[in-house]
Amino acid sequence: MPCGRPTEHQAPLDDQRIAYELHRSPRRRKSITVTVEDNSVRVLAPLRTPQRTIDEFVRRRTNWIAQRLDAEQPRGLRTELCDGGRLPLLGVVYPVVAEPASFHFDGLQFLADLSRPDCAARAERWLRNFARVHFTSRVEHWSPVVGASPERIQIRDQKTRWGSASALGTLSFNWRLIFAQPEMVDYVVVHELCHLLEPNHSAAYWRLVNESMPDAQLWRRRLRDVGASLAW
Repeated sequence: MPCGRPTEHQAPLDDQRIAYELHRSPRRRKSITVTVEDNSVRVLAPLRTPQRTIDEFVRRRTNWIAQRLDAEQPRGLRTELCDGGRLPLLGVVYPVVAEPASFHFDGLQFLADLSRPDCAARAERWLRNFARVHFTSRVEHWSPVVGASPERIQIRDQKTRWGSASALGTLSFNWRLIFAQPEMVDYVVVHELCHLLEPNHSAAYWRLVNESMPDAQLWRRRLRDVGASLAW
């Protein structure tokens, strides 16, 4: 059994962090274990295990943790697909109105055939397409500022990241970011573009981010604060 009071920690993962409750036990010799229960992540580690070792252990299990958390949580913004519901688009919340037509946005409201069993799938498809157009536009805007251009842009459903950059020059963005404010989208775009020049989170990398977007850290913090509310 763990001894002493548990402490709260966050393991870094690009622009998101995995919050977990850490228990250190003098009886545990080597192994670190992680459990997910009641929407909480609990880590049990030997008493003298370095914090960076624990963080790395949690980071390597992010996909498993995300799957378990996702299984425990109710669906997010998808539950707003009802007459009178409200969905955000680039930080602005719009009403959802029932209409016998394919899901679309008329500039003032979302119109959806709520009687269709595939309504959520249609909505997600529309939102993904909108995200592709918007993210591509923002990459084109920020590329000359950063001094880097991607080979390809992908829109994905990443469970634990808002974006990523591959060694081959592909930028991937989480489509759910389209719910966030435009400045948060821009921050993630800048973050990933800078990775094309600096592949890790070194001092040189963060210097490039801050030079390219002076208020980057403000929007980084705000995205962390609202990230959980952008679930679909």
